[in-house]
Amino acid sequence: MLKNAWYILIGLLCIFTLQSKGQGISADSLESKIQKFGDYLLYRNHDTTYIKSYADLFALKLVAVNKFNYFQIRDRNNETKLTYRPEYGVNLGLGMAYRWFSMDITFDVGLHENQNIENREFLDIQTRAYSSKRLIEAYIQYYYGYELTRADGVDQNLLSDNNSRGDIRTISFGLQYLFAFNYDKFSLNAPFVLSEKQRKSAGSPIFGASLVLFTMNSDSSIVPPPMKPYFNETLHAVDLGFVSFGANFGYMYTFVWKKHIFLTLGLIPGLNINFGDTKAQEREFLNWNISYRIKTMNSFGYNSSRFFAGIHIVGDVNNVNLKNKLSTQFSNGSVKFFAGYRFNRKKKSKS
Repeated sequence: MLKNAWYILIGLLCIFTLQSKGQGISADSLESKIQKFGDYLLYRNHDTTYIKSYADLFALKLVAVNKFNYFQIRDRNNETKLTYRPEYGVNLGLGMAYRWFSMDITFDVGLHENQNIENREFLDIQTRAYSSKRLIEAYIQYYYGYELTRADGVDQNLLSDNNSRGDIRTISFGLQYLFAFNYDKFSLNAPFVLSEKQRKSAGSPIFGASLVLFTMNSDSSIVPPPMKPYFNETLHAVDLGFVSFGANFGYMYTFVWKKHIFLTLGLIPGLNINFGDTKAQEREFLNWNISYRIKTMNSFGYNSSRFFAGIHIVGDVNNVNLKNKLSTQFSNGSVKFFAGYRFNRKKKSKS
């Protein structure tokens, strides 16, 4: 987490200072000085009438997470579109938070859709590090096995009963940085980590930057043979690969009702600069172009000094324009349900 890096840096500075002066100090005293100095750097700009910290309390929570992704191809000349997604499932686990540290660990417990996709494999790691004013997010997703879930603009009689595509594989990687300008009154941490609390309704403009890499390959065209007449030949692809550099600017607002109930809505659109290639019969390279991206971050729940619960919905959509009014789109995100309780940290008795 970002706060973790701050505390490590603060700790090293303190250690170097102590070594240079040759002073002796106890471990407990050193921990206290590092903590106080770190809190000063991280929280000194908070308006405490708007933001309350629960960092001194140890929080434990139950978590249920549904991670998702999909990709699309679209031909605007024919007004046709295909949407593929993998089998979705719910992971269950535990989370904890104390001071600058928070972590959720979830496990696949076999709660999946019954899609019967052949060769189904996946690796999906999503991590988000929050402070009051910053978010650093990273993810890597590998999925083997997809299903055609939607076909727009084509004869629906061409859809078969089994639209499983066990030969489609995707790998995606993303980095995202967000900064909240009104961080003295609005907290990014409060609705998504809940080691802080938004005491009064407030919002903030959000600025960000991102990097996304996406690849897809398959053994045969991702356009099923009966549907090929509805799509440009460039979209009869067996291989897609793109790199996108993005900039975001949007707004997020947290509504507070009856002190403890909150609703956070965030929409952060942006622009991507893309390059990459596609392969159907031949490989075609994509020149640099600009297209849109959309990020949404939403949370609803209850947050008191002891009990907290709620739901997070976070997602990204990246669009890449190809030539001749063709495009592809890929998305990822998660839905998280959580419920937890905070405990006082036991103070050490003085002998």
